[in-house]
Amino acid sequence: MPTALPAAPAVTAIAPVEAQLAAVTEGMAAVEATEVEVDEVPEVERRLNEKEDDEVIDGTSQTDALHSVTIAKFDDPKLGLPESLIKGLYEMNFTKPSKIQAISLPKIWANRNLLAQSHNGTGKTACFVLGMLRIADARVKKPQALCICPTRELAKQIAEETHRMGKYMLLESGMTVKCILKEERYEKGATMPDQIVIGTPGKIWTLISLRVLDTAAIKVFVLDEADEMLTAGHGDNTKRIRKVMPKQLQTLFFSATWKEETVKFANSLKGSGGEASWAQVTIKRQHIFNDQVKQYYLECNGFKEKEERLGELLSLIDAGQIIVFVNTRDSVESLTRRLTADGHSVSSIHGKMEERARDKALKDFHDAASKILIATNVLSRGIDVPAVTLVVQYDMPVMHGGMYDPETFLHRVGRTGRFGRKGVALNLIENKKELRVLNDIQDYYERKAQIQEIPPTTDPEAMLALLTVK
Repeated sequence: MPTALPAAPAVTAIAPVEAQLAAVTEGMAAVEATEVEVDEVPEVERRLNEKEDDEVIDGTSQTDALHSVTIAKFDDPKLGLPESLIKGLYEMNFTKPSKIQAISLPKIWANRNLLAQSHNGTGKTACFVLGMLRIADARVKKPQALCICPTRELAKQIAEETHRMGKYMLLESGMTVKCILKEERYEKGATMPDQIVIGTPGKIWTLISLRVLDTAAIKVFVLDEADEMLTAGHGDNTKRIRKVMPKQLQTLFFSATWKEETVKFANSLKGSGGEASWAQVTIKRQHIFNDQVKQYYLECNGFKEKEERLGELLSLIDAGQIIVFVNTRDSVESLTRRLTADGHSVSSIHGKMEERARDKALKDFHDAASKILIATNVLSRGIDVPAVTLVVQYDMPVMHGGMYDPETFLHRVGRTGRFGRKGVALNLIENKKELRVLNDIQDYYERKAQIQEIPPTTDPEAMLALLTVK
């Protein structure tokens, strides 16, 4: 289950942050990222994937002046948001703060360091985007807010959200937002003048090393998908980045799930005296599964039958868009070839594709130029396509060594049923080993029998009814 967050001391101003970090290895790990979190904009109002009985837990001391302080509207005097920023929020159809926004924003405005955990689709991105927009000063031509996240796709989406949310504020102030992409190059001696910078840790660290990105003026440091940012693939660079930034700054960690590494890193930033002004908030759901998503599994007799059943199922469904998750790059490529040969409209994406090819695949899927997207875990976190009604787990998510991976399972399923919409998730089970992984994940989340079996003899009409969002 998610790791308990560290207790937060009762202090009211941003305090020194001591960088007591573990030794880091040289070089960057060449691994695929498993990411992501960004908000979508429905046509009428901004619907969120939260429930009435979601419990708000404020982990700060009960004697703290900000304990349980919330806002009921974005123009609440407690925040004092500028009119230009409020105008951008309303244009994006933000009607009132979600639970995570209501409890987090007063703490962010008070310069607290924050550990914030909330379910997918509850509006976490808006919290730290507003935090970055509020702190940057257009008169200072250096980076002042830095957000790092696991993949370039997520970085681009956060940058888009920042541009949209800060549309009028950026226009009035002259502030600029920079999304760092892997293929970008800078002339010798060039420095970055943008006030808000968003990117993945590898490229950010490279630009810091080249003295293109000056960290001296940074006032807020954001980790989105914080649990992923401190794993083997990103952890070394994340810690390096933090180590070269000013000791006194605001740190914001946001994630749907916590891992022990995240909590240890937060504790390391407190310093030996425990002085840092850390707050923590959790939006606790009795059952972390999204009940807006109907989940099923279908047992197949080996790999060949699984491949055939997927093709049959995709031929049945004529509404919505579909994401198919696999575990390896080879599987992405072979499955894409197979489904394309069968006449399906398919895009594909994995971490070793060239950046422009990844961008095109995601754009084609966003624009509905392709109906099906085959992906590795590079797309499992936070990428939002409103029309996705079905997620297929073609391979069950496992960690290195074959251990079941409940967090990745949760994030994959979370690509559908976003922001109050309904969705369907189907797990194609190849053998008893995969069935055991599925059962272990259900046990982990204490939702035994939540995922219903579809009998192999189910006729096409009944199958279509199960997999169609009503």
